[in-house]
Amino acid sequence: MNILLSTKPERRIAIVSSSYALVLKSVSEDPTKKPLCAIELVPKEDLKNQGFQKLTTNEVFGFIGLIEINGCLFVGTITGKSRVAQPIPGETVNKIFAVDFFCLNNNTWDFFEIDSSGYPILPETESQEFQEALPKHPCFELRKLLSNGSFYFSSNFDLTSTLQNRGFNEHSLSVDNFEDEYMWNSFLMQEIITYRDRLDATAKQVLDDEGFLTTVIRGFAETFITFVKKLKVAITTISKQSWKRAGTRFNARGVDDEANVANFVETEFIMYSNHYCYSFTQIRGSIPVFWEQDTSLINPKVQITRSMEATQPIFDKHFLKSIEKYGPVHIVNLLSTKSSEIELSQRYKDHITNSKKLRMDDNVFWTGFDFHKETAQEGFSAVKRIIPLISESLLTEGYFSYDVKEKKVLSEQHGIFRTNCLDCLDRTNLVQQTISFFAFRTFLEDFNLITTNTYIDDDDFVNKHNTLWADHGDQISQIYTGTNALKSSFSRKGKMSLAGALSDATKSVSRMYINNFMDKGKQQNIDTLLGRLPHQNAVQLYDPISDYVFSKLEDLSEKFTSYSTINLLVGTFNVNGATEKADLTKWLFPIGDKFKPDIIVLGLQEVIELTAGSILNADYTKGSFWETMVTECLNKFNEKYLLLRVEQMTSLVILFFVKADKSNNIKQVEGATKKTGFGGMTGNKGAVAIRFEYGNTSFCFVNTHLAAGVNNVDERRTDYENIEKGITFTRSKRIAHHDSIFWLGDMNYRINLSNEEVRREILQKSEGYIDRLLRFDQLSQEIAAGNVFPGFKEPTLKFPPTYKYDHGTNIYDSSEKARTPSWTDRIVYKGENLHPLAYSDAQLLISDHKPVFSAYRAKVISTNEEAKLQLTKQLYIDYKKMHPDETTNLSSQLINLGLEDKELTGRRLSNKSKDISLIDFANDSSESSTPISTLSSKPSSLSISNIIENPTEPQMQRKKPILRPPPPPAAKPLPSRSVTASPSQSNSEIPETKSAHIGVTAAQTNMKTSSETELVRKKPPPGFSDFVLTPKNSSGKGSPLTSSSAVNLVASKPKDEETSTVDEKHEEATEEKKEPSSVLADKTLDTWQPLTPK
Repeated sequence: MNILLSTKPERRIAIVSSSYALVLKSVSEDPTKKPLCAIELVPKEDLKNQGFQKLTTNEVFGFIGLIEINGCLFVGTITGKSRVAQPIPGETVNKIFAVDFFCLNNNTWDFFEIDSSGYPILPETESQEFQEALPKHPCFELRKLLSNGSFYFSSNFDLTSTLQNRGFNEHSLSVDNFEDEYMWNSFLMQEIITYRDRLDATAKQVLDDEGFLTTVIRGFAETFITFVKKLKVAITTISKQSWKRAGTRFNARGVDDEANVANFVETEFIMYSNHYCYSFTQIRGSIPVFWEQDTSLINPKVQITRSMEATQPIFDKHFLKSIEKYGPVHIVNLLSTKSSEIELSQRYKDHITNSKKLRMDDNVFWTGFDFHKETAQEGFSAVKRIIPLISESLLTEGYFSYDVKEKKVLSEQHGIFRTNCLDCLDRTNLVQQTISFFAFRTFLEDFNLITTNTYIDDDDFVNKHNTLWADHGDQISQIYTGTNALKSSFSRKGKMSLAGALSDATKSVSRMYINNFMDKGKQQNIDTLLGRLPHQNAVQLYDPISDYVFSKLEDLSEKFTSYSTINLLVGTFNVNGATEKADLTKWLFPIGDKFKPDIIVLGLQEVIELTAGSILNADYTKGSFWETMVTECLNKFNEKYLLLRVEQMTSLVILFFVKADKSNNIKQVEGATKKTGFGGMTGNKGAVAIRFEYGNTSFCFVNTHLAAGVNNVDERRTDYENIEKGITFTRSKRIAHHDSIFWLGDMNYRINLSNEEVRREILQKSEGYIDRLLRFDQLSQEIAAGNVFPGFKEPTLKFPPTYKYDHGTNIYDSSEKARTPSWTDRIVYKGENLHPLAYSDAQLLISDHKPVFSAYRAKVISTNEEAKLQLTKQLYIDYKKMHPDETTNLSSQLINLGLEDKELTGRRLSNKSKDISLIDFANDSSESSTPISTLSSKPSSLSISNIIENPTEPQMQRKKPILRPPPPPAAKPLPSRSVTASPSQSNSEIPETKSAHIGVTAAQTNMKTSSETELVRKKPPPGFSDFVLTPKNSSGKGSPLTSSSAVNLVASKPKDEETSTVDEKHEEATEEKKEPSSVLADKTLDTWQPLTPK
């Protein structure tokens, strides 16, 4: 293919194949809206006399999609490849080594090659000023990522599937069959695929045949030619990494809320000969638990961030998906039984045994193999000890085998080995290599290619097998960590040399540097490719039907969108290093069990004493102490609360709890930290934050401890700015990117009055004393001036200063320092969907601060994606019925084929690749084994006249692949492992098989059937009010619910479907006298009286 440009009459780019052209152009629309692109598929000869010229001298090998960056729309193409693998004849895998992006709506980079730094390469004749004026290509980082040697594509078979699933002989490149999980350019191709789906069968066939839609995977592929005794074979390894939880080592760990795990890789080993074909598939993936590690530490501790109860549904979902796809899953866990891995390993097994959906020794099998312990004495060769532990499962699950001469399936693999260590790299690769070799040897023995006693360890095919796995381990490690795999020296040679050990040490140091200084940028590039950056939109294709559907969807949003309200309790407490147990009911349930919030977020400061020793050696068990104490208090009223997230940084902790019956609405829970102490070096000051989504509404909570000191207002402002800029979550989300935001903590803002004046006002408690003091409150002044928290509000404050008390008393500081009482502990919020209900302190006497809480009612949105999809389909159908003439002409507007169906019939892709075959079995005379050499593709020498002016030039005959029929069922085995060969088999050169696990046994069949069947069945404290509070610093426009509207708060247990209702009138309420906090029997939500707004 070639890529052409025309500016007459408007700017268009054409991707030209042998017979057709895909013409693209940017559609001028409002730049604030989603980027739009028009597309047209025409015969190549239609480009004549339209001013098209070649945009690059490089040949184009694939179109990978569209992307918008900084307002520019780019067409992504593959311009450099090398053939690296050919698993069977007619199937070729290409490694991508060059990618180019051509702009649809900007001519700045036209006709320029881009250098290694991302700048256009200019002729020497150009002036220096002109050279300096040209900007760096916006897609430079994407080009570098896609050209780093870890991405692959095929133009003649579905690279996302396994050989067993796609079948033999007949292959289809139809997008309908691709596995989206491994298609790394799915975001770039998103609209193109949608466009294809709306076409008729003829137009779809053209798009598929011409290779306009290219699927890109990330992973590894390589083929070697070798011999098993005298039989010539090609052995191939193909690995595909999932993009669903893609990222670098410390940026992507564990599982996400969609049950996708980090570093999930499907690896298939294939052997092909003229007689038989064999394949065996394994998977690896991070432990499906919510866990993380801190990159800044030399030996980072594993931190499990979600409780077992809250994790179990996600854990089950992950394994049920694997069971549905592969059959029974045999877990091989290589984590150590010592050190920091033991807690994670134990949690892993506990989830398996406690699951109600997974059945141990039925659809899930467990093998624990402490890799470090087992190989401590004998070295890595001791890894073979795992074989007796898994051999029974391997013989039961089987492998895929195919009779090439008879063209029939002999056996299928029914089950999968899932191997993991901590990173799923070095240990995992070595164990997978061992399992692969054992399975391969079993196949060779079953088909009498070798005998049971044959010594093959020094044979060339064994060495090639080891080299494949070593190369594979290096590639997967490069993707995840930036270095080659550890232990690869042993993988290649079967022994560990001194040079190999030194190499591993060097790699470990390199990994530490890369993890700390380079991974953040790499993660940003990955997120850009996958469309995960905030407010990043896929390029939309201009389509009048789509415009109609989208506008109707907005009008009919109530059909798939629901609104509900949830109650939140947000609390902050500087605990001053307290370690004594206390009853927290006054803080967490201020009116007893009459108000049980759906979500509780608590920020704690100074959970450890702020001494030099404790800051440098933070004791994270103190966080666990508070976690346990809060959990016990929350569950005292027969309401189950689950801890979904704990985030700790030195002395700062934030805890996130949710009612058990609401936990399934919570998604995308993440945490982040930012140090600001001693110039950002220590965590005694700074912030810990969490974010999550409830339905389709996003929340962010920031627990902060700002600089101390009466006069350090500027330092506190600097701390705020550093935290606001420094807190980032995955996919580059920032604090400001959320619908509802809360800042809470010990903000250390003081009152700009003398100690005597403040204490006199507090002692006298004359009418309006709090308002008089608030006029001198530093935080109120800073917010009013717009220096901090722009757009944030604080509910009406009606409680006395919370700092500083004599420890364990209600007496303000009586020490020599005699600190001025101040409101250091605060909670501010931002979000049009938030309505404050209460804001007060709690009378706990275990610190020199008083805890503060605020209660909110939040409006949340939920979208029924299934209902939305069905409505979208119905709207398309309705439009076509209402506009039959327009829809009939639509294909001719967008697709001008100019061919009759009978002419198309002669244009089918050949099943065999017309490229030079990488594996040639016609000549078996050579006994030497040869690795496949990489053949670099050279730029095309076709001229523009050859492309357009001579459209009828002889073209390579191409045939449409025919969708294969379902493969014949695997042969029914005899009860024993012996199998009698069929007459056709006995005529082949291969002796009849003496034993095999070919096919599945009756027990297997029954087990699988029962498994599938089951899956299918499968006077109160001041500050309370039942009215919406008017924030004291809100604008004149008021909050979404005005101060004259009362919220009906009768039920103590809010329902999901509940909506905020307001009364038309409410009586002016007066502040009631405070009753003893121990008396709660008569209190209800009605006792939260309205506050007089300021």
